[in-house]
Amino acid sequence: MVYHGVGFIKVLPISRMHHLAQRKKVWAMRVVVTGACGKLGRAVVSALSERGIDVLSVDKGANRAGERRCHLVDLDDLGQVYGALAGADAAIHLAAIPNPLGHPPEVVFRNNVFAQFNVFEAAATLGVHRVVSASSVSALGFPFQHRWSEPHYVPINEEHPLLPQDAYGLSKATGEEIAAAYCRRGAGSAASLRFSTILAEDSYQQFITDVRRDPRASAHLLWSYVDLRDAVQACLLALTAPFDGHQPLFITADDTTADVPTDALLARYFPNVPRHMPAADGAITHARWSLLDGARAAEVLGYRPQHSWQEALTEQTTGV
Repeated sequence: MVYHGVGFIKVLPISRMHHLAQRKKVWAMRVVVTGACGKLGRAVVSALSERGIDVLSVDKGANRAGERRCHLVDLDDLGQVYGALAGADAAIHLAAIPNPLGHPPEVVFRNNVFAQFNVFEAAATLGVHRVVSASSVSALGFPFQHRWSEPHYVPINEEHPLLPQDAYGLSKATGEEIAAAYCRRGAGSAASLRFSTILAEDSYQQFITDVRRDPRASAHLLWSYVDLRDAVQACLLALTAPFDGHQPLFITADDTTADVPTDALLARYFPNVPRHMPAADGAITHARWSLLDGARAAEVLGYRPQHSWQEALTEQTTGV
């Protein structure tokens, strides 16, 4: 309670304010989505629109996000970012060069870090109190590493150090620091969603076939993935989940892309990596358990993956 004029008023923490915001009519929320013309961006925009949320779709290189018009905004220009975020209640920042392939490393790093900085700087100045941004499992350093390295332990949780070697992984680790700085300055709360490889239903067949052919070739990805629909679920949950500060969270399926038990994968490809198995009963649900620990995302967001590649391929085979 604080004294204000003629009496006392109750000041709520940010997490409580967001909890109350969940009870508002959804059409009252205005959300800016960057990277809205990308694979995840299109799906997020569609899901928000279906729920009656006012969405401003922003992208740099295209003017359509599905059936919606995209506003062309260069996130490298802070003035344009101010214009895009003006009047927003929240932002979902998905725009980025998605890997270090096909671009010089300095271009990848500069593009991703400048865009991240400008979005969070504009959000802080304009009073946008919740920002959800796409980080990546690549922030750990393994997917695009120049020199082979291994996890300190498995399953990997958010306490594991970030050890990037490449421009993309470094841009994502730096982006998380930018999100944390936004929170430290008291501007609001932020979720850095560390997505695994995002797979849509039409991409499962080829991806899983490749893993079956050569499991070693996916070891650097830790055989991790997340269904596109679950990635969308995580973005929507992160908009209104009642948390404070910066929350880096692994967003992943609870199984692997391999069709052999995870213990067998570890014995063959990571025999020296210690195993710190979760103590909670039921934490490991089946033999193909994920090397990324999703417990924190479940706790903070209420996120639980609903889709798996096995179910998707079964449905495609049976025509269900």
